[in-house]
Amino acid sequence: MLTQFLTAFAGLGFFFAGLNMLSGVVRSFAVKQVRAVLARLGKVPFSNVAAGSLLGAVTQSTSAAAYVCIGLLQSRAISFPAALSISAWSGVGTSLLVFLASIDLRLAALFALTLVAVLHLASAHRHDAGRRMTDLLLAAGVTLIGLSMVKDAGHVLEQNQWALEFFTFSAGSWAYGFLIGFAITLVMQSSSTVSILAIAMSAGGLLPLSSAVILVCGANLGSGLSVALLSSHLTGLPRQLAVWQAVVKGLGTIVVSTLAVVLFASGFIESHVAPLFKVPTLIAFTYLLLNLSGAMLAGVFRKPLRAILEKFSPLDKEKQQFEPVFLLDEAVDDPDTAFMLAQQEQLRLVGLLPDALSPLRPDQADEVTELASGERRDLSAALIAEIENFVSETVNRHPQNADLSGLLTLQRSNNHILPLIDALHDYVDELSTLKDPAPHERVMCGSMTESLHFLLSLVADQAKGEDVGGDMVKRLTSDRSSVMTRFRNEIVVSGTQSNANREALFVATGLFERMVWLVRQLSGDLDLSGRELARAKA
Repeated sequence: MLTQFLTAFAGLGFFFAGLNMLSGVVRSFAVKQVRAVLARLGKVPFSNVAAGSLLGAVTQSTSAAAYVCIGLLQSRAISFPAALSISAWSGVGTSLLVFLASIDLRLAALFALTLVAVLHLASAHRHDAGRRMTDLLLAAGVTLIGLSMVKDAGHVLEQNQWALEFFTFSAGSWAYGFLIGFAITLVMQSSSTVSILAIAMSAGGLLPLSSAVILVCGANLGSGLSVALLSSHLTGLPRQLAVWQAVVKGLGTIVVSTLAVVLFASGFIESHVAPLFKVPTLIAFTYLLLNLSGAMLAGVFRKPLRAILEKFSPLDKEKQQFEPVFLLDEAVDDPDTAFMLAQQEQLRLVGLLPDALSPLRPDQADEVTELASGERRDLSAALIAEIENFVSETVNRHPQNADLSGLLTLQRSNNHILPLIDALHDYVDELSTLKDPAPHERVMCGSMTESLHFLLSLVADQAKGEDVGGDMVKRLTSDRSSVMTRFRNEIVVSGTQSNANREALFVATGLFERMVWLVRQLSGDLDLSGRELARAKA
């Protein structure tokens, strides 16, 4: 009997190890391509079902599929509505592995491992493509041979009094079976894995069909909840997407588990369905139905569900400022319109620059930002990158119709905005490190900060179309080397500040001079962009 217990747990070891190998091998050569495909398919509404099923088939985990969608959403590769659909339908793709587990596992495992031997004998594993195929077949073979061992051990375990009592207890109440499947999946984070184990246990005679079906229902709910729990640190749309996965799983679980309880209680499944199909096949169909019904119901009730999600995890208004407003996917087919929209988006970003100084201006209560300086920098850089990608896609689609003058103006402005953002946040970070600054240090920092805020406010007004006057900006941004030299001399001759403060002030003065020059260049760019926008609108 000890041998049979060891065989069962060794089979589980092979199964889990093989599953990890399989996931790693598939991701190593498929996920990059799948990400690119999803990013394209996500823009076509009726392709989201296929895209979600493809993602589920590749990852073989709805949890992993949800995290991929969250990553694509955060990188702005797909829209939020597309991410919702892809995530909802990913569960359908994961059913592939569950159906494979319902066939003759030992024969399939032996076939896969035989191919591994053939590839090694032919030295095909020495090449990149052959090595990947060998690793894939080996992972599949180990996974299937592990499940086969669990099944074989199950026939003996059902004769053991302890095992018989445990599974009799879990099968004695549908609630117990549901909770067991739920709890196991919270730990394993894969409902497909638990479903495959249910197939193995039912084939070994350890679980009746009704208990196995309820176990799979509980696992389905646990899978969705595990994603929501592990993503609790997220906010805004990514958090909504994680909770959405739990909602999709919950809807499918409610429908299928209710239907299963009614049909099993009435005896309909035992008398009319079970004679037509094998038990593993029925369990696999249960898993598919769970994911299919959840995705369909979520699609039907998407609007009210999104309203609930928005209340559960409201959008961060500060971060939302850095979401693209003017970049419409449909506009890439019209270069003139696309360039005009890209310029509008760029000007909108310029209008946000003065707020970056709010951490250094605590007396301006209405301007204080809750975003950390580094986070604001990253969001600004991401928006600039999106503007550049939008313009690049437009040029690639219509190279003969590209407005070269407008393209050069956009690029030149980006070449000034991005270093200005970097210098601005470096300046904030340096002055934020000052410890117990002396009175003259506070005056010096306040003078530089207020001057810089005034200059940034001028270019922000200029970006909004207000008549600021480029000549005034040029005069204000003229050579300030004499003023900065006086500041540095004060830093040197004063012995009151610490070495750390002295270094931070020296760096800040250098950044200040660089930003004044960049503001001067950016103001000239804005004058040119304003004239081009006026000409385009005319």
